Amino acid sequence: MPVSVFVTMTHRELTTGLGTAQLSTGETITAGHARRLACNAGLIPAVLGTQSEVLDLGRTARLHTPAQRKARLLTTTECQIDGCTVPAAWCESHHRDPWANGGKTNHQDHYFACAWHHHKIHDPRYQTTYHPNGTITLHRRT
Repeated sequence: MPVSVFVTMTHRELTTGLGTAQLSTGETITAGHARRLACNAGLIPAVLGTQSEVLDLGRTARLHTPAQRKARLLTTTECQIDGCTVPAAWCESHHRDPWANGGKTNHQDHYFACAWHHHKIHDPRYQTTYHPNGTITLHRRT
């Protein structure tokens, strides 16, 4: 299991990815960076109100379990980005609907993407399209 770090940010920063977030280590990172890290690290968002009251302390069942990864490997052999041939066993798990926005850690919303493509999925410069056949295409926004 990856290391868990508490991330403190406002609800607006969590949902938009704009602004900054404070790590429990004392460091400041961008809110967008915190959201990208949330895909692979044990980040637990601590959402505070205007009076620093805790509005949401996140959910801890964010990462796909080894059993969920194995189940997905039964039907997925490669990175699910069109044209990528990186073996699925080497890929990272991805939530179709961002976990930080209430997405579920389930089989239906579980995709495999190699590290390179996974970063692009979370890059706002790219548009991500999910297809019914289970593939994903990325297009650079203009």
